[in-house]
Amino acid sequence: MKKLIPLLILLQLTICSFAFASGTIKGTVTDKKTGEPLVGATVSIHSKTSGYKISTGVGLDGSFVFKNVPAGSYEIDARYVAFDKEDKNIEVQDGVTTTVNLALKTKDNNLNEVTVTGHGDRTSDKAAQSAERRSPQILNAVSARTIEASPDITIANVTQRVSGVSVDRSANGEAQYAIIRGMDARYQYTLVNGVKIPSPDNKNRYVPLDIFPADIVDRLEVSKSLTANMEGDAIGGAINLVLKDAPDEFTVRGNLATGLAANFFNKGFTGFDRSASLQTSPRADGRNATGADFATNPFHYSENKVPLATIAGLSIGGRTADKKFGALLALSYQNTYRLTNSTFFSTEVNPSNNQPLVTDIEKRTYNIQQQRTGILTKFDYKFNNANKITLDLDYINLAQNNYRFSSDTSLELGRAGIGTGRVSQTYRSDRTIQTIKNGNLHGDHRLTDAFSINWTAVYSKATANEPDRAELNLNTGRNVQSDGSIVQAPYTFDGLKAQSRTFSKNSDEDKTGFLNFIYKPTLFNTNFELSAGGMYRDKTRHSSFDEYDLRPGASNTAQTFTGNVDNNTFDLFNTQGTPTNALNYDFTEKVGAGYAQVKFTAGKLLTIAGLRYEHTSQSWLTQADASVEGKTGSIKYYDLLPSVNFKYQFNDKQDIRLSYYSAISRPNFYELVPHTAGDPDALYDEQGNPNLKRITAENFDLRYELFPKALDQLLVGVFYKSIHNPIEYAIEKNATSYVLRPENFGNATNYGFELDFTKYFRSFGIRANYTYTNSKITTDKEEDYRNDQGFVTHRTVQQTRSLQGQSKNIGNLSLLYRSVKNGLNTQLSFVYTGARLNTVSPYLDNDIWQKGFTTLDLSADKRLYGNLYLYIKATNLLNTPYELEIRRPYPTDAVNVELQKAGENTSVRKDLYRQYYILGLRYKL
Repeated sequence: MKKLIPLLILLQLTICSFAFASGTIKGTVTDKKTGEPLVGATVSIHSKTSGYKISTGVGLDGSFVFKNVPAGSYEIDARYVAFDKEDKNIEVQDGVTTTVNLALKTKDNNLNEVTVTGHGDRTSDKAAQSAERRSPQILNAVSARTIEASPDITIANVTQRVSGVSVDRSANGEAQYAIIRGMDARYQYTLVNGVKIPSPDNKNRYVPLDIFPADIVDRLEVSKSLTANMEGDAIGGAINLVLKDAPDEFTVRGNLATGLAANFFNKGFTGFDRSASLQTSPRADGRNATGADFATNPFHYSENKVPLATIAGLSIGGRTADKKFGALLALSYQNTYRLTNSTFFSTEVNPSNNQPLVTDIEKRTYNIQQQRTGILTKFDYKFNNANKITLDLDYINLAQNNYRFSSDTSLELGRAGIGTGRVSQTYRSDRTIQTIKNGNLHGDHRLTDAFSINWTAVYSKATANEPDRAELNLNTGRNVQSDGSIVQAPYTFDGLKAQSRTFSKNSDEDKTGFLNFIYKPTLFNTNFELSAGGMYRDKTRHSSFDEYDLRPGASNTAQTFTGNVDNNTFDLFNTQGTPTNALNYDFTEKVGAGYAQVKFTAGKLLTIAGLRYEHTSQSWLTQADASVEGKTGSIKYYDLLPSVNFKYQFNDKQDIRLSYYSAISRPNFYELVPHTAGDPDALYDEQGNPNLKRITAENFDLRYELFPKALDQLLVGVFYKSIHNPIEYAIEKNATSYVLRPENFGNATNYGFELDFTKYFRSFGIRANYTYTNSKITTDKEEDYRNDQGFVTHRTVQQTRSLQGQSKNIGNLSLLYRSVKNGLNTQLSFVYTGARLNTVSPYLDNDIWQKGFTTLDLSADKRLYGNLYLYIKATNLLNTPYELEIRRPYPTDAVNVELQKAGENTSVRKDLYRQYYILGLRYKL
């Protein structure tokens, strides 16, 4: 036995020595042309002598690793769709880590007699990063692949993931407008393939980004500085949608999904009947209206117990064998249902102590159906290496059906305790259709090695039609009886406006031409790029508005409503509509621009300097009465807008940028015409101001950029803006009521800091950004106070505050996980948006603020077979509300109502949306 023990030990040591005679293989797989990590590639190793074989997939950083590989000779190869296989022979030694980097080349199908330069995959993360690095201006980009893997289905929601960008939301809780670096949406413009498009919004120049489905873009770009060849009305920045392009290889992508809002798990969706509604107002048809024109169908409601969404997309594209002709057709359709519960408080200012005084509480329920359609066609033809022509034809449509029920209880009239008071109720049925049609013909021509031209002819038209918004207005109350019981009073019709039927329609048509010349000489042993060009845009905006009021029938003015409006009779009060409303207007705007720019590199320093000239000529004619100030108007002005951009490249992985540019922002058309109209969802009526001036600003940026490896990056920057004549909406007294009116408010500054960080660790990834913004503006405020003698005294004081829409702190954090082995990808996304000023009050310390909020979203996809994936998206997991407040304590002796707590900030509004879930399939050929 004693002799066996040494033998056993020797045998064990021998086995262990063989067991540990192994090494490690690691490396990366990249695109040989672009250097992009090929996430999803498969790497295999096999031994021709032992038969040992194993495969793995690359991680989020493009890396792979094989551990405990027996020592010996191996062949290693990498494979990826549309790429040629790459293989190498390697030796694995005991205890040694062998590094192998594999660069794959795209399959080349070009004909020998024709040389055509292809383009890389514009949908990739590497392409987005390359766009940031190559951009002459300061830029953030989001790739189609990142968008596809995110929880978002609209472009508006995607923008909130970008450094320095927050969003304004619509009544359904979805993002609608982007706010760049605390600058309200008015300070930016939207581009499609680099060209500005008009807005279908009836009030604003800027485009509601929720009209765009997210799956129509190859890349989303947010420019935070301008160069001279860019239009100059973007103080905050510009958002460019790089739409899908024809791929080099024939490609088919499909997507089909369904979704459901959590609100509908135990509640149905309320819809209404539009079958008998007019599509245009009677006055627009050239006739007087009659009561028979206004059917009661919009007040007939039905309930869909399971309002499932439909989300679908298809894109087909490719190029001919010689790569000269490319074509793409992309279709996207989304039909979603949302429900929102809202609580509003109307407030005034108590003159005795300047405290907010809550006058009534209103409950609203929104049932919103959105049907979003996108159709893209793109064709390009390369005559040769020097000449190419491209045609884009795009159609975007957003149709929205909105049922709203509101119940407004007075806290002053008829109030005898909780649950009592005078009540007004409104049923509203509304359909709105927004459309953008865009045609873009573009040519690139290289005349000599040093001289080239490009041109663009664009026709775009945006429309919004809201035919027959129907409202039914009722009065009731809950009264205390002599025995102390509370009795519901009958529902009666509002005597002046039992029904209102509103028709509004607007169109914004652009005809635009661009011509650019580029000359690239060599001077003083330095390569220069001299460019000059011009732009002319003829914009025509038309708006029509009619409102018809119906009152209880003269034969029975004291009718009660029992739930079926068909049992009641109404008389039409105004048969001609509202022909003198100032929202019946025609507005023309002609903008001519020219620029000159120089670009050169001296050593490691790239310099781009230029000067832009823009001339603006505006005129409008409204149908308002002749006595109304601003019935007609015209404005002409010109601007010289210099810009300079420096980029110093330390090496191929890091650089620093310095930028200056001058920019403007023109008032919205709706703001200039002298109207007084009510947004049906706003707390106050809105009033135009024909005396508004354009806004001007000087902008400075400094950013350090580091791209250490693969898709990792670190962007750190600071910015400063000096703004003259900023426009903000303020609450103003108008006779016996209050209105929202745009005003120029002196001068303002806006400065801040940005950090954008991306890091991948094999199967895990982190994307994070943080922005600090601080803006300041000083304006006059009114203060009513009780003096020592007990009299209420009025005085005007100055107060320094932030700009509307500016959050001091904005942060994003996305945690990524990718398992190549299981074909599973997940993303958990946090967004924090700090408190921001919503509405400016004329009274000291009575501004309305939006509370800071945090949202949490989740997305995941799992490979089922081949190129077929199952995916899920879940948004607003924290059920984050939209909340407005006045930062003054709710009085301890005030009426006791929900959401108001004595001594805490006075609540103004709270909207609840709950979660939204999507389940779908995605396929790529």
